[in-house]
Amino acid sequence: MAPDPARTRAGKRSTSPSKEQYIETIAHLLTDQKVCSVSDIAEGANVSRAAASRAVRDLAAQDLVEHKAYGYVDLTAKGHQLAGELTARHETICRFLRDVLEFDHDAADEEACRLEHLLEDETVDRLAALASFFEADARARSRWKHHFESGLNK
Repeated sequence: MAPDPARTRAGKRSTSPSKEQYIETIAHLLTDQKVCSVSDIAEGANVSRAAASRAVRDLAAQDLVEHKAYGYVDLTAKGHQLAGELTARHETICRFLRDVLEFDHDAADEEACRLEHLLEDETVDRLAALASFFEADARARSRWKHHFESGLNK
């Protein structure tokens, strides 16, 4: 398994939550439009063009994006890997919120957006394991659902 580009040897994130958000914004823009500029990134991230430009410079220094002056921004292989990992984290958290905590789809997606950059990998792995446990064990899921719903109705 390839090393996680967002982690240092100590296991702490080397890419800040705001930089991760920029990577996600760039990945979405590239998926939707095939190309993106600093102005597109600023609009997509709801920040100033200057803030987006600084972020792109920082991401380029981390070898996560390629950018030529006044040109388009693209993800490097390392940036694509990070974007994929961030998408997987989001999907895992969303699945847990939807399938275990019974959030509706939109609420789970919004909450996952807030949590995905804050939780450590071990926490996300444990959420995935718990979701899989309940998925595989119908009796446990039924008991959990009863317990959960009775707690909500107090």
